[in-house]
Amino acid sequence: MAISIRFKCGHDSQLSDTFMTSPVCHCWETQITYVMSSRAPRFTGACSGPHATHTRVDPAVVDVAPAGPLKLKE
Repeated sequence: MAISIRFKCGHDSQLSDTFMTSPVCHCWETQITYVMSSRAPRFTGACSGPHATHTRVDPAVVDVAPAGPLKLKE
C-alpha cells in the first residue's frame, strides 16, 4: 500500500509503507504538510489513542552488564 504525501513546497510524492529513510522531495524539501490515504498505525508496546489495541506482551530479559556487576567510581 502506498502513502501519498505533500511537501511544504507543494510537490506530491508516493511512498511505500515500508520506507526506511526520511522522504525528500526532488527539490530537496523535507517538511511534509499533508499525508493522504494512510491506514491506521499498529503499535507494540506502550501507546494510547483511538486506534490502540491492548495486547499482552511477554517481558524480555536484557543483560546490560554481561561482565558482572557494575562498579561505581569513587
